[in-house]
Amino acid sequence: MNWLIKAGLVIGALYIVGALVLYFMQRRVTFSPDRTRVLVSAVAVPGLHEVLLETSDRLKLYCWWVRAKPGKPTLLFFHGNGGNVANREEKFLQLSKAGFGVFMLGYRGFGGSEGHPSEAAFVGDAQLAYSYLIEQGLSANDVVIYGESIGTSVAVQLATKVKTAALILEAPMYSVLSIAQDRYPYLPVRPFLRDKFETNMFIEKVSVPLLIVHGTDDGVINLASGQRLFEAANEPKTFYEVRGAGHNNLYEFPIVDEMVRFLKAHGVVRSELVE
Repeated sequence: MNWLIKAGLVIGALYIVGALVLYFMQRRVTFSPDRTRVLVSAVAVPGLHEVLLETSDRLKLYCWWVRAKPGKPTLLFFHGNGGNVANREEKFLQLSKAGFGVFMLGYRGFGGSEGHPSEAAFVGDAQLAYSYLIEQGLSANDVVIYGESIGTSVAVQLATKVKTAALILEAPMYSVLSIAQDRYPYLPVRPFLRDKFETNMFIEKVSVPLLIVHGTDDGVINLASGQRLFEAANEPKTFYEVRGAGHNNLYEFPIVDEMVRFLKAHGVVRSELVE
């Protein structure tokens, strides 16, 4: 029996070590920032300029903004867990070509912005970015909250706190907690996870028009995650299933056209872009 006791102790010790490693290293797993600050002059997006926001704890956040054409809304954009705002150059190009304004928050620890990433910090800074747009003269009816991947949780949480014309979620997750529980079923994930990003807990509080865009071949956040979130959401809502699209190539498909149709249907787009 001694060997059984010893084996049990070894397994228990390994379990505790694994749980501790997960706890202290989790943000390195959750967030994959590119910390390089890229100047707007280095990208080919007409009208793009940098906005420097200062947080309540005096950190500098480098954000990018291209203004909307008349009659078109501004998308307050929260990107995913990797890279930085510069990695979304193609999105800026397509969205601005369609006449949309795009204000992309530079997360803490990403793209030259100061500080360290966390769910609480992202949500707080999202409110700062929204307030900035309102201070610049935009009305709530001119702002569409947009989230990509992990940024969809930030977007949904913000949409429960402020007025907005609509909400667009690209490849949304039901929650980081559910993903972690699936990947580490043998560990006590819930009490150890710092950033749960429980989008599902907030989506039912949102009542503005909702568009969810999700690829059928998404290998990072599977289609079922977006479908579950859609089922939990209130009307009016639209689910756009993109056949053959993965997680990072949705903009190779005509999703911007779908966004225009959706926003026109809900009166958010009020005129056609005049070239």
